[in-house]
Amino acid sequence: MNPSIAAVVLFLACGSCSLPRDADHTLQRIQEGTLRVGVIHHPPWVVTTRGEVEGVEVQLVRAAAADLKAKVAWIPGSESELLSSLHERELDLVIGGLSRTSPWKHQVAFSRAYYVDSTIVSSPTGARESSLKNDSVSVEVGDPAAADLRKKGAIPVSVAKLAGTRGLLAAPAWQLGLLGRAPSGLVLRTDERSMALSPGENAWLSWLERWLYGRQRSIPAMLRSVSP
Repeated sequence: MNPSIAAVVLFLACGSCSLPRDADHTLQRIQEGTLRVGVIHHPPWVVTTRGEVEGVEVQLVRAAAADLKAKVAWIPGSESELLSSLHERELDLVIGGLSRTSPWKHQVAFSRAYYVDSTIVSSPTGARESSLKNDSVSVEVGDPAAADLRKKGAIPVSVAKLAGTRGLLAAPAWQLGLLGRAPSGLVLRTDERSMALSPGENAWLSWLERWLYGRQRSIPAMLRSVSP
């Protein structure tokens, strides 16, 4: 064979080897098939009530499945149950406001962050607090921001809803406008929202990351639309 032709053939062969591939052919199976999605109740990302599944990530997955001409099978459960099933390849995707810092990061694959969720301590005047020591700060019940407030010497005050709060409060940046607050203040914590996939399914991961990247700008509006 002509050396030049041989070089081209070798280049093309090596190039095709570098393309993302699925160890279990997940993307190929999902297309015009069924996407098996584990859903963890974590408003506003995933809301599972009375047998219904809603939330920002649910909307995103429905739209992604439509582009793949796939049906979606929703499987509710706890984080440990669903991520374990994902590791065993019994699911194709798990959603629920997951973070890339999850302790499961060595057992499953996490997509690149499609949204950075910032929790901000906001004052009624919009002024930035330089210190929170001994300050009372309202935070919704169950919000992990309460632990961050304690670390800064603040006194977290758990409330059912932040609406109507007059003093300092801790809330996600996207929620501040709904609360009548300026989107400014002391950044208390950031969480990189991600979705979990089975390890080794690189074509499926690559497709999903590209798809999510194209929807990043729409996430804040989606969050405001699903928030009560």
